[in-house]
Amino acid sequence: MGTILIRALILYFVVIFAVRLMGKRQLGELQPSELVITILISNIATLPLEDPSIPLLPGILPILSMVCFEVITSWFALKSRRLRQIICGSPKIIIRNGQLEQDTLRELRFSIDDLMTALRGNQVFSLEEIQFAIVETTGSVSVYLKKEHQPLTLQDVDLHPKTIDPPVTLISDGQVSRTALHSLQKETSWLTAELQRRQLKAKEVFLLTADQNGICTCIPKKKRKGAAAQ
Repeated sequence: MGTILIRALILYFVVIFAVRLMGKRQLGELQPSELVITILISNIATLPLEDPSIPLLPGILPILSMVCFEVITSWFALKSRRLRQIICGSPKIIIRNGQLEQDTLRELRFSIDDLMTALRGNQVFSLEEIQFAIVETTGSVSVYLKKEHQPLTLQDVDLHPKTIDPPVTLISDGQVSRTALHSLQKETSWLTAELQRRQLKAKEVFLLTADQNGICTCIPKKKRKGAAAQ
């Protein structure tokens, strides 16, 4: 039992390492080659767990080999547009100038139900609102609305507010992020002063965020009922 547990933990970390090497993507954003590698890795990883007689190293080597192959293939695909098209395919326009491309839908084996589901996922419920729609190589659908159906922007009303970056998390559950503090170009002394002004210590803060202007939002930790009673 202990041996199986140790093998499972080793394979767990090996698979995590392998997936991290392939890059950060959500499951729905995987290219076909990445999806194939992911499925193969999951199947290979289960073999040493199901059969303890299989040595662990021969079970790990195919996983690392698959990942290395994927990384090398991805590198060559970055250099060659033709190779990218062979491996990943190319986007297909399914609505052009407001007109549905029925032949392309049939080529992709994309049903009307599939199309409407994808459009609803883009907050579009009427085909008449769409200027262009494209099926990406990941299978997702990108939609460009007609001008009259696009949301109003500040530029449309000739407003030009100053653009600033969103707030960053400086303290999370009592832990200070030095990287976030550096991104705001602030010193530790500034953070200490902000905490002192609120009569708090870093370990007493559940969440503290700040923007480029130094405007902070602070949420202290709630005291546990047991601790408060003491």
